[in-house]
Amino acid sequence: MNNRTIQTIGTIIKKEQLASVVHDTRSSALILESLEPFPGYHGTTIPDRLEPDSLFVATKIMYNDERIIRAIQAVKMVYPLRFDAAPGTINFQNNPVNVIRFKFISYHAISELIECFRETGIEFMKSKKVAPYTSIIKIRRHFKMNEIQEGIFRDGDNNQTYYIQVPVQLRWVTFEKITMQLKYNLENNNFDAAQTSVFTEFGLLDLVRIYDLDASPGKLQFIRNNYLEAISKL
Repeated sequence: MNNRTIQTIGTIIKKEQLASVVHDTRSSALILESLEPFPGYHGTTIPDRLEPDSLFVATKIMYNDERIIRAIQAVKMVYPLRFDAAPGTINFQNNPVNVIRFKFISYHAISELIECFRETGIEFMKSKKVAPYTSIIKIRRHFKMNEIQEGIFRDGDNNQTYYIQVPVQLRWVTFEKITMQLKYNLENNNFDAAQTSVFTEFGLLDLVRIYDLDASPGKLQFIRNNYLEAISKL
């Protein structure tokens, strides 16, 4: 088998519970965080966090991705601390709202970072208290993955993240139903799944993102076979 390495841009689609941050960020912008970053995974390695996994800062208008990416590039040239950022979209008060998703940034540092983005011309929604609610989250970012089995890839930056190739992108409700049925039939069902699609030279490649600290080749193949079988019956 000719193992593939893919470096490209794409979109990850997931469902998580969001709420306004409870920590004092000293920012006037609307900042949400995921209360459970990998809701399908229930392990002891994701404890109550002193710092956030991801922060979602809502923009005032629907900037296109290029505008946000150029702002990220500009800020990274002047901001002294390491951070990761990507454009995305969430549901908020029954409307789509664009966000910048931040990772590797602390609660106390996010305010200064947001000010750097304001200096590039990005405007943000005003801070308000938001009770926990469930949202579909779409993040558009760079992906790096290496094929380890036919149709199964490991993330190039996170060894606990895998991608399983599937022939189509499903409607979320269908994807969620198939995932729940798969977990019901799998004894070791402690993993989180999300949808992913990435650009390749041949078009869009559809994948299922799997987060699993204890994934084995056999388990990943079983998961892929079950998705393929369920899709073939649609």
